[in-house]
Amino acid sequence: MKKVLLGTTALVSAGLVAQNAQAADPIELSVGGYHDWAFFFAKNDDNPAAGTLPAEPGFNFGDHDIKFDGEVQLRGSTVLDNGLEVGVRIEIEGETQGDQLDENYAWIEGSFGTFRFGNDDPVSAQMATAAPYLNYVFGANSPTVFANGLSQFFARSGSTGIGTAGGTLRSRFAAGAYATFATFPNQSFDDAQLIYFTPVFNGFQFGVSYAPNNTEAQPAGVYLLPNKIGTASTSPAITHGEVYSVAGRYDGSVGDLGVTVAAGWMRMEQKAISNPAGTLQGADSDAWDVGLVLYWGNWGLGGSYLNNQDWHNVSGTDTEAFDIGLAYWSDGAWSAGIYWLHQEIDYAAGNLVAGVDITDEFDAYRLMGQYDLGPGIAVTGALGLDTFEDGVVNREYETQMVGAGIMIGF
Repeated sequence: MKKVLLGTTALVSAGLVAQNAQAADPIELSVGGYHDWAFFFAKNDDNPAAGTLPAEPGFNFGDHDIKFDGEVQLRGSTVLDNGLEVGVRIEIEGETQGDQLDENYAWIEGSFGTFRFGNDDPVSAQMATAAPYLNYVFGANSPTVFANGLSQFFARSGSTGIGTAGGTLRSRFAAGAYATFATFPNQSFDDAQLIYFTPVFNGFQFGVSYAPNNTEAQPAGVYLLPNKIGTASTSPAITHGEVYSVAGRYDGSVGDLGVTVAAGWMRMEQKAISNPAGTLQGADSDAWDVGLVLYWGNWGLGGSYLNNQDWHNVSGTDTEAFDIGLAYWSDGAWSAGIYWLHQEIDYAAGNLVAGVDITDEFDAYRLMGQYDLGPGIAVTGALGLDTFEDGVVNREYETQMVGAGIMIGF
């Protein structure tokens, strides 16, 4: 027997349990998505190891490649007789991955706002804003791999010195689990969440989300509750715990000036309470962000800031990042933009080198252009420079990049 559990009185009082909902039209799914391709050349510092110095990040790697990012998105909704709108959204990755689904959730909307439940990002990420980039194909402030894969230090395991403590945290980045640089507070990604968005009041909207465990919902038949005790060597689904997030956003105008301002906070609890001696010690991780973008005519100017304490639940390791950008959209099909992203990672003593605090710094500079060929179809190009200051060996590495791509939405 199937049962529907309603966890909020707001949903009940709004008439979710109506006696006559059968007259509503059944949900019919529509198909959408996007298909992005990029071709680029990237020159990374590539000298071999010399003496006590490790090989540079680009050593033994090529200088050009083709990258792809795409999704097929299934979505649909219906309006019940009581006025509630109920819908679903399922995003399927366009290439074979270990996790084939991206966002996958259902939602209920009414005059009270929107309740969403399923695998989705926390509201701190969904409601955030950042510098006005043209697109994310070559944007550094993005979870996509196009830009972050260019700097080989962040894309390859063992590409530079990792210190005498084993480089546990850096190994996580090199493995690709966290190899992104962004001002969006989102350490949990598409976890099984309960999410609520308020209605929009004069341009203002607020949201709150909660994930019982740092993992996606499992298919039917896998009903094991999450492990209560983990170690630093186990998977994030075991060592990370509950995730809380709140956020707010305003989209409006002051005279002729368009304004977007956003702020958010999230906490990811550390579940592991039995870390073996000599491993990274866990802690609850707190992150907050603010962002402001101003629009005047065809111009957009703005930026954002992120501060994250005990990053990814590693005690004493903190990070902060900011970006700033300027964009111009012509009255025709052309647009252009320039921006800068900076991030610092402060590793507590023992995270990388025993008894020594280490600071890494990353900068990404982009000059981008875009031309719209037609509805949902555009070509883009970028010139980029990335710099990385390795605090372990006190060296600076560079990446110079040029690339072009096509974006197709459907």
